[in-house]
Amino acid sequence: MRAVIASLRTSLRRFQAQPPLRREALLLAATLLFALLILPLLIWVAGRLSLGEYLRDPSGASTGGPFALMVDYLHGVLTLSPGHWLALLGPYLLTVAFRAGRLLVKM
Repeated sequence: MRAVIASLRTSLRRFQAQPPLRREALLLAATLLFALLILPLLIWVAGRLSLGEYLRDPSGASTGGPFALMVDYLHGVLTLSPGHWLALLGPYLLTVAFRAGRLLVKM
């Protein structure tokens, strides 16, 4: 466990040592990767626990699993759906809002 913590600290120090623009680009890339690969699965789990099966067709004919939701999510992103783009950019926007709030508290 100590090796993992030491590795995380080293990675954090390396990240913080980057120039600001590069650091921001890395943060954006990491949050976009999270929003593309992990967030749809988390949305599916939360929906499955609270709402039930994922219905791909409003008539209720076919149900889908987590990968069906991922395909629909990527399709929504590619067709420039505002809700899907909000989900895609949400983790980065939350990070920016958190940092702005922390800066305001320090003032």
